[in-house]
Amino acid sequence: MSETFDAIVVGAGHNGLTCACYLSKAGMKVLVLDQYHTVGGMATTEEVTLPGFRSDLHAFGYQFASLSPAPRELGLADFGFELIRPEINYSHVFPDGGIISMHRSVEDTIRSIGRYSKKDGETWRRWAQRFVEQKENIAAFLNSPPASLTDSTKLITGMPDGMEELRLEQQTMRSWVNEHFEAE
Repeated sequence: MSETFDAIVVGAGHNGLTCACYLSKAGMKVLVLDQYHTVGGMATTEEVTLPGFRSDLHAFGYQFASLSPAPRELGLADFGFELIRPEINYSHVFPDGGIISMHRSVEDTIRSIGRYSKKDGETWRRWAQRFVEQKENIAAFLNSPPASLTDSTKLITGMPDGMEELRLEQQTMRSWVNEHFEAE
């Protein structure tokens, strides 16, 4: 027996699931397909190291969930959704046993980075402040349809440091880190 669907969403990550929820909420019959053994994408927690020790595989990604209206609009709390806000969002462990942890507290993060470079700690402070200042604009950008190339170009060229912003957006994370931080 074959079923028919109004929409097929390929990918059961958090974005695909969100899309499927909105389509379903609009009355459509939706099929979601994914090749991975579980759903959630960047919101997936799995046991990957030791038995009983569960890891958020993409801890950085969910930090932007607090900027989205989707959990509220879809009533996800009614289904058990809770955005956990740990003291330490994620850590990077180095081969020599060193560690940098990204804390909820900017000052704690600066101290963590500062163990390797005081200058880099202060660089982090400036970037964190920039994020806080731009938070509303970032949320609006993330929760809006993409602008046309013409509109994007007008926006970038109209900014005081527009071309620098464009260059920043096009960089890889490694390139950006190498440019702004001194310690490996």
